[in-house]
Amino acid sequence: MTPVPPLLTPARKRGLALVSFLVLLQGGAMGLAAFATRALFDAMHQETALPVPMLAALVLSGVATATVRVLARRAGERLGQDYARSLRRALFDHAARMPARAVATRRTGYMSLRFVGDMTAFRNWLALGLPRLIAALVMVPCALIALALMAPLLALVVLPILSFGIAVILLAGWKLLPLHQDLRQRRASIAADMAERMPLAPHLDMLGRRRREARQMNRQLSAMIEVALRRITWAEALKAVPDLMAGAAAAAVIVAGFRSGISPGTIAGALAALGLLLQPMRDLGSLWNLRAAHRAAQQKLCSALSRAQRPTPAARRALPKGALTVALHQVALPSGQQITCRLEAATRQVMDLEPIDFASLCDVIQRLDGAPSGEVMLGERPLQDLSAGSLRRRIGRIDGAAVILQGSLRRVLTLGLEERPSDARLLRLVERCHLSPLLDRLGGLDGRISEGGRMLSLSERVLISWARVRLRKPGLLLIGPEVRMLDDQTRARLMRYVQKREATVISAIALPFERKTNDMSEVRAGG
Repeated sequence: MTPVPPLLTPARKRGLALVSFLVLLQGGAMGLAAFATRALFDAMHQETALPVPMLAALVLSGVATATVRVLARRAGERLGQDYARSLRRALFDHAARMPARAVATRRTGYMSLRFVGDMTAFRNWLALGLPRLIAALVMVPCALIALALMAPLLALVVLPILSFGIAVILLAGWKLLPLHQDLRQRRASIAADMAERMPLAPHLDMLGRRRREARQMNRQLSAMIEVALRRITWAEALKAVPDLMAGAAAAAVIVAGFRSGISPGTIAGALAALGLLLQPMRDLGSLWNLRAAHRAAQQKLCSALSRAQRPTPAARRALPKGALTVALHQVALPSGQQITCRLEAATRQVMDLEPIDFASLCDVIQRLDGAPSGEVMLGERPLQDLSAGSLRRRIGRIDGAAVILQGSLRRVLTLGLEERPSDARLLRLVERCHLSPLLDRLGGLDGRISEGGRMLSLSERVLISWARVRLRKPGLLLIGPEVRMLDDQTRARLMRYVQKREATVISAIALPFERKTNDMSEVRAGG
């Protein structure tokens, strides 16, 4: 299991302290405005000249509040984005160490939601939630103290109303967590369904399923909207509690002040202090919404980071140079068969397997997947002891499963190489691998290839994998059944290349220069 990155690293603690300090400065500026307001009302009531320092303090408090608000929000966003970045890195690193088959079975929509939607909840909790909590814990008592300094009686009048409002927010906020969990689950389901269906939309239309799929989507969206409305109603109701409280508290302050003979300036200052209380109370109301979203996302994050990973190599041994020996002992395949064989260095062997079994065997040999049972030895070394870099450099795979990221043809051909060859060498490689038609179609090495190589033919994917093999010169070649899709001339050139290589070859198809064997002493596949 990959540990969840800590919420507060030393750097983020400093960032949180800065955000909290800025929020408190904002509260201090608002408090200054309250005292300046009282002084100005007293001056007006006494029909004396308005004190210029108080006027200046009122203006400066507004400028300070606006400036600090922007700075605090910017610092908070930087803090939240830094946390989201560490979470994205942890998710990607964990997925990179998972078995390839396990990652492939995950629905794209769910994975996208982890990387995008959930990050908003994590970012907002650190950027907005914690600073607001700290500010409320400090500013609410400070506002009450300021109110008590102006008129203790008014503070005593406001205190019960304030306490009741805080109690309602704290007790009612728990309702948001199950609503967030339900909403998140429905959003994830819709995202996964759309990620699956959007690329197939024309085909679904051809199959006559457009209206049926639209009706199903509409039912899902209606259910999600209903949950979203319940969540937003509850969240906004919590945020509205301070407004209800403020109205009642303001009336109580005015009545109590009038009956007690407190000066209008003091009452005005008390109302300003009451306004100072309103913002942190609203923040407390919104705090539950942020916390519930964070908790729902955190539960899914912990679940994602607890998924099984490929075993970590016990040692980081390198494969020997030259052709590799291969020993397979009772390696289990998806069809239920087991395979046992030994290939000496530089020998060539056809594996008469189903395509899914051959692809699984290749994944096991490359340690992309773990076999349910059995043992694999490469170069007389256990597979689990070999370093990832050695496997990457010494094993080549020619099939239609080449990993292709969106980018230029140059990037696609050199993906995974530590040093990128010159363009002149790449152009020679393109010609030798019969990729010139693709080069012409794209307009050169800078031509763009779409995400996943969707616009490439299966033959072109095979040729790209061959070009990558030629750049690495591995000691073990794995040749998939997709090679059959090449035209005779291209396949003959590929076979001549394979024959010249001093490499061990495991192929899913009969190669022209070798004899397919059914000798059970070399290859055994059974249930």
